[in-house]
Amino acid sequence: MMDIYINKKDSYKRVDIFLKEKLDLSRSYISKLLKQKNILCNNNQIKPSYVLKENDFINIKIPKAKVTKIEPIPGDLNIIFEDSDLMVISKPPNIVVHHGAGIKSPTLVNHIVHYCKDLSGIGGELRPGIVHRLDKETSGLIIIAKNDNAHINLSSQFSKRLIEKTYIALVANKIIDKSGEISNFIGRDKKNRKKISVNTSSPRSAITHWKKIKSYNNFTLVEVYPKTGRTHQIRVHMTSLGHPIIGDKLYFNKKSVQFSKNLKINIERHLLHASKIKFLHPTTNKKITLYSEVPADMQKIINILEENS
Repeated sequence: MMDIYINKKDSYKRVDIFLKEKLDLSRSYISKLLKQKNILCNNNQIKPSYVLKENDFINIKIPKAKVTKIEPIPGDLNIIFEDSDLMVISKPPNIVVHHGAGIKSPTLVNHIVHYCKDLSGIGGELRPGIVHRLDKETSGLIIIAKNDNAHINLSSQFSKRLIEKTYIALVANKIIDKSGEISNFIGRDKKNRKKISVNTSSPRSAITHWKKIKSYNNFTLVEVYPKTGRTHQIRVHMTSLGHPIIGDKLYFNKKSVQFSKNLKINIERHLLHASKIKFLHPTTNKKITLYSEVPADMQKIINILEENS
């Protein structure tokens, strides 16, 4: 159960858009909760298009997660941190976080459900415990909520940009500057629905900071700090700088990369890793900082660059 009082800043927003930003839920799931009367405004049923007013009172009841449709599948989970409220996992590359259209292979959620029987239901039937996401090919740290209070608290931290995330990426071409910031509005591309771009009908603010770690002949290793969490944000922003992420099949369509005069290697996935995360524990309010080492496939490429630089 969760109660929210609407302040002046959040008034004039559609309730489905407001709750999507507040709790990181899909608008379709919010619509479902509204239809089921699990979300009420001033104790009345409302539609997704309802425009909030100052001092409105929103009451949210999240149904218990129905995990019967998700098959518990054994799998190795690299658990970096765990307690009764949450766990943080270092996701390997090339595994999807949760089920969706056309996904048949085991997902991270399949393995999590096998390991942990009691998860937050806020994400819905197919996303129990999932507070945020990583692309299939992206490796690294992801937070899983074990109960609804933890899920709501962590989602609120994400929406308020209190959670600090650091990524390591290998990008094309040599970067001259030591650091920089990218700030623009991005969304689903009008012509190619698989892509995110500035050519969109649904623009949302996106901010990314980056810092150069080391430059090689035609490559640069960077740390990236997204301040917002838009879909494909880092991939789109680095591409906009002229430094797409190596191995990115959508934004940098090259099947292999030339590392030296005699060395050409096929890259199996985009080389982006969520290496560090900072957040406040939802119960104790203590700051937690966690790290994840670069996985073997990415480290192998970095080692090759070091040897040939």
